[in-house]
Amino acid sequence: MNVFVTGATGFVGAAVVQELLHQGHQVIGLIRDPAKAASLIQQGMVSQIGEMTAPQTYLPIVPTVDAVIQTAQLGVTGRFTNPKKAKINRADETMTLALAKACIEHDKVLIYTSGCFNYGDHGTDWIDEGTPARPSPLGEGHAQVVAQLMWLYQQEKLKLLVLSPGFVYGPGGLFKTAFYDTLQKGQLRVFGQGQNYWSPIQVDDLARAYGLALRHGRYGEVYNIVDDYPLPLRELVDAITSAQGVKTVGSIPAWLIGLLIGGPLVKSLTSSFRVSNAKAKRELRWQPQYGRFEAGIDAVLRQLHQPTV
Repeated sequence: MNVFVTGATGFVGAAVVQELLHQGHQVIGLIRDPAKAASLIQQGMVSQIGEMTAPQTYLPIVPTVDAVIQTAQLGVTGRFTNPKKAKINRADETMTLALAKACIEHDKVLIYTSGCFNYGDHGTDWIDEGTPARPSPLGEGHAQVVAQLMWLYQQEKLKLLVLSPGFVYGPGGLFKTAFYDTLQKGQLRVFGQGQNYWSPIQVDDLARAYGLALRHGRYGEVYNIVDDYPLPLRELVDAITSAQGVKTVGSIPAWLIGLLIGGPLVKSLTSSFRVSNAKAKRELRWQPQYGRFEAGIDAVLRQLHQPTV
């Protein structure tokens, strides 16, 4: 297939591009900085320079491809505030709805990247695709966009697939900034008590789900992409320090870390999302290579050149 991937140099987007190229697909990647795309271009990706909030820079690509995979997310720096959250959500909505309408017009497939924060905090209860959404702050924008996309699927016959990753870890992204980098600085702490469940997914396992969704996904469906063993945040952090042979780190009150990095971010990260991947396994024929966080973290840390302490 010929596939258009937005956010192609992002943490998730780059992994998706590499997986699709490996599977023999032709890939056009939307980028902002050609320098960051050099490796992907060498591997066979065709680049298109564009901006999320400028649809004229990417909509002409839609008629030329079979499917569009939306992984782009507006980047922000500094403390995560409500105004910054609103800015991210506006950019996502602008881009995704523009792409959706173009996909309807030209009869193309749209795969949208949502997230498990859409479900909100469900404590120790298992979450599946039928669980009612009570979005955490980081999931509010995705939840709103998914609702609009589902309407377009029902009313306008949009060929829609939605993938909802859990906490994506690998040698980049939030894992690197929030865990690896802070560990290097001696600042890694557990937010709050750490009893809230997280559902991790290794980035390459996530990328494989996109390729399988193109082949096996059913239009109008959401697929949670997480590993087999959700675990409390305390155990996740302990797995990182154990893998590095360093001592267990302490915790920091949620309200205090919220002052430093932003309340909406902390409220989301201290929510509990214990998510099932049964539907993705059944319908997409997908199986994570790393069934649990402890199995995948060693290789990630080696890639990040973490020294043995």
